[in-house]
Amino acid sequence: MMMNRKDIEAYQKSYEEIDIFLKQFPHLKDTILEGLKKKSGKNFFRKLNEHSKELQAKQEEIIKKHNSLAVQYAELEHLKNNMNEYFGRNKAEKKESVIGAIKSQHIEYMDKHKEKKEVSKEVER
Repeated sequence: MMMNRKDIEAYQKSYEEIDIFLKQFPHLKDTILEGLKKKSGKNFFRKLNEHSKELQAKQEEIIKKHNSLAVQYAELEHLKNNMNEYFGRNKAEKKESVIGAIKSQHIEYMDKHKEKKEVSKEVER
C-alpha cells in the first residue's frame, strides 16, 4: 500500500472528479462509463473537454446574436410606436369584441322593446 500510495491517491482524486462531473451531467453517465471501460480515460476526458469548449463557444456566439437581435427589436419597436403616434393610433383604442357588440345590440333591442310595450299600454288606456 505504501509503495502504491501515489497511484491510489491519484485514483481517488480522479474518482472524485468523475463523480463531480457525473453530478453536473447525469445524462452523460452511460457515455462516460463506456469510455472508462475502454481504458482510454485520458483521451476520453480530453475529448469531452474539447467538446465542452466548442459548446461554450457556440453558446457565446448565440448570446451575441441574441443581444444584437434584442437591440434591433427595441429599435423597431420604438419606430413602430413613433409611427403609431404619428398616424394617431393608440394602443388604448381597441376594437370592440364580437361578444361586446352582441351585448350592446341586445341591450338596445331590449330598450326599444320596452318602449314599444310602454307605448302600447298608453294607447290602450
